[in-house]
Amino acid sequence: MASSKVKDAKSIFVANVKGGVGKSTLSIMLARALAEKIPPQNITVIDTDLQRTATEFLTNSNPEINVEFLPITPAFENTNISLVQQFIKQNEFRPGHVVIVDTPAGSSQRLWNLVAEGYCVLIPTTLSNADLYPTENFIRSMDKVKARYGKSYPHLIVCPNKIPFGQKDFSLMAERLKNHDVVIGPALRDLASVRHFYNGKVENWENKSNTNAQSDFKQFGSFIEKYVLDGELDKIYSKKDGAKNVIPFEKANN
Repeated sequence: MASSKVKDAKSIFVANVKGGVGKSTLSIMLARALAEKIPPQNITVIDTDLQRTATEFLTNSNPEINVEFLPITPAFENTNISLVQQFIKQNEFRPGHVVIVDTPAGSSQRLWNLVAEGYCVLIPTTLSNADLYPTENFIRSMDKVKARYGKSYPHLIVCPNKIPFGQKDFSLMAERLKNHDVVIGPALRDLASVRHFYNGKVENWENKSNTNAQSDFKQFGSFIEKYVLDGELDKIYSKKDGAKNVIPFEKANN
């Protein structure tokens, strides 16, 4: 463990109005990465996606991580959103605990109001315009909610995924996002590869063929530890220097 200091509780939402961008996979691997940095019993993953991907995977791979399945669908929306809100509120009084909420795709305003109650939102997206366009719209809607209530939270972190090996130029993405209140996290090359060893065979994660994926997620876990758990994002935002809040990729882990 990097530090014995007890940190403030954090609530992390993984969200995007666009489906198929890797929300459940990112939730799974974030939970597993953080379980190497903090006591796994201090992590709760709330799976609100009816597909139960995060629930099924983590129940097999990391039973020491707490998992709650609360599907947010039209039939259960009001009840389960209220339950997730209770989890978030209760977690605020549990120092050192992290709640990760895997959200479904869709545009329910009540769901996005719930997402706005978190400490930060991880927003996975590929570099394709088909994903970036709705992602920008989602970020814009979150910016409006924050502006409406005069909030600095939640911090919005764009997580580029399914990035081709060797891709180093992200200037176009940074340019598109420069007018939004976001931070760009480190690239994930092999987020999609998790699907290849899913189906209960989690031991395949240890295979040498997945070294790129392991490297990416260790780097991502360190990024989240530094900028989210250790509060580095708070320091960035507290400077109020009026500059763009986009962290250049090459400096993201310095």
